[in-house]
Amino acid sequence: MTLRHLSSLIALACVLSACASHRESITTVPVGPPPSVARGSSPNGALVVFSALDIHGENPDVDQLHHSGYNIYSLNGKLLKRVYNQIGTHIGDPATVPLAPGKYKITAAAAAFGAVTVPIVIQPGKATFVHLDGSELSTGTQTATSRLVRLPDGLIIGWEAEEDSPSK
Repeated sequence: MTLRHLSSLIALACVLSACASHRESITTVPVGPPPSVARGSSPNGALVVFSALDIHGENPDVDQLHHSGYNIYSLNGKLLKRVYNQIGTHIGDPATVPLAPGKYKITAAAAAFGAVTVPIVIQPGKATFVHLDGSELSTGTQTATSRLVRLPDGLIIGWEAEEDSPSK
């Protein structure tokens, strides 16, 4: 094999490995609060993202699993907030982030899928839950008109948002 062929194969392998390692999915349907959940009195809503689990720490004896951090963006792509996404020092609930009602995008790690971008809707007095760690939907009741949002690999990540929410 000539040096030219070898160089071409190495370049092709680098391009293919880069494509395989950066698999980003954008869901087309926004995730919103679960159906059949009563509205609270707060004018703001909240976001809870069950992102893929991550190990923090350098000592294997005391390393702990936490939900990985994620970013919240406006619909035009402006970074609004970086969320550390852990409470305490052990696996537990992810952070609850208060947000003004509106439409946003998040980028986060999904278990067994990689980085994803998910559009979300925040409604006043309600929490929107996004399940990217493979966990089951935590609240809400399936009704005849409610629909689930899935990633291309079939993972259910939340409830479909209602259409009447303002944009951010």
